[in-house]
Amino acid sequence: MEDELDKLIEAQWGFLHQDWPVVNRTKFHRTDIKPIQDMRKVKDFVQHRLGVIPVFFFLTVLFGTRCYTGPYRNVEKGVLILYMLLQGTTVSDMGEFLPKNTFHDIIKSFFGTNTHALDMKLTSCLAEMCSSIKLRLLCSRSLNPETFKHITLHLDGHNSRVAYHNADKASMYSYKLRKSGFRAQVCCDMNSIVVFVSQPAECRDFNDGTMLSKMAIDKKIHQLDCLALDGGYTLHLEGVIAASDTLTSANFCYPIRKRRGIELTEEESGYNAVFGSFRSRVESYFGDMQTTFTKFSHTVVNRVSDRSIFSLQYKLCCLLLNIKRMVALRNITAEQHHSFWIQDDFDFPDGEESTVDMQAVVPSFKVKVKDARIILRLQENFLRLTVSGLGAEQDHEMANNDGQEYEIERILGHRGEGESLEYHVLWKGYDISHSTWEVTSQFNNQRTIETYWNSLRTF
Repeated sequence: MEDELDKLIEAQWGFLHQDWPVVNRTKFHRTDIKPIQDMRKVKDFVQHRLGVIPVFFFLTVLFGTRCYTGPYRNVEKGVLILYMLLQGTTVSDMGEFLPKNTFHDIIKSFFGTNTHALDMKLTSCLAEMCSSIKLRLLCSRSLNPETFKHITLHLDGHNSRVAYHNADKASMYSYKLRKSGFRAQVCCDMNSIVVFVSQPAECRDFNDGTMLSKMAIDKKIHQLDCLALDGGYTLHLEGVIAASDTLTSANFCYPIRKRRGIELTEEESGYNAVFGSFRSRVESYFGDMQTTFTKFSHTVVNRVSDRSIFSLQYKLCCLLLNIKRMVALRNITAEQHHSFWIQDDFDFPDGEESTVDMQAVVPSFKVKVKDARIILRLQENFLRLTVSGLGAEQDHEMANNDGQEYEIERILGHRGEGESLEYHVLWKGYDISHSTWEVTSQFNNQRTIETYWNSLRTF
């Protein structure tokens, strides 16, 4: 199972190794960028709730595609969107940090511009980034009770309180919430990873079974998947199976229904008890979802312009929670560039100048090897102190007398021009995995460089 998780991360998590995208500022309302009030508090809260990597994914993959309105840093605008979802605040509440009209325009630009493309991207990421049919099969055999080793997915409805202009409040009434709301069908695997989310619908008019019959479930799951359902879905299963070319009754598992006048046997009651306990996993997911993203708790009313905005925000929250779970599951370490967004005054690079400014200083191969030998020698000397009585002065002298030079095998290529010109160096005695890019000033003599350029000349 761990090997399959690692393969999935290698195939789907390429964003971990990508640089911050360039976002050219196209809208200058003022000469200078304005700071957002209490941004330090906002960033600390978002980092605590989500962690570093989910925020990095959101900013670099989803949000950092264009410049957004307002004389503020685009990174901070994106972090404020996450803060709104995590804290459950309204657009008006966000006036604490920047003018609410400006924040409304940012929300409208991100969720309302090219809505279909964003929805397709979120749907694809939910289906592919953190789950696969092979991984689901392996997890079910490892994590499920003996009777239910064949179940790979849970499906259940989740209700959220909603209010929007000109809504039919009667059709939206939720008997569970005692308020108006939307219901969405959420499907998650045994690792509590959400695989897909249905389009939201009014709570009164769309129960779980009705939504199942309308969501083309055979297009969303693999023919080897088995879906765990509660009793509310069973009346619609016959129609779902009849309409599908790939699914059969074996793709669904649900509790045994009591027939009129006939008690359940002890074996059937035991089956239902174990199944009910097993099904409670999906309820724990909803609990985590509501704890992390207060916007979708039962205490917060989502004020949205239409259901498409609600759907995008809900899918986004599920995806970010997926990434957070996978980071914890595989103990993925955040690299330095993942956490740039936490820094004060950081923004997306703007053209070549900003790109150069944000690049981390990476020591050359020679410097790294020399540093390693220095610290290793210091460590060895320290370990010998108790035996030989060597003084600190001798240690210091030894540490700074590493005059070894590293010989170049050949230059493999070059990039850049002028002062930014670098050469791809293969070091003698080391394989190509240790090759590095070096600027001209790192060479002790120019002979190797001349030889390289001569080899490129055409006679």
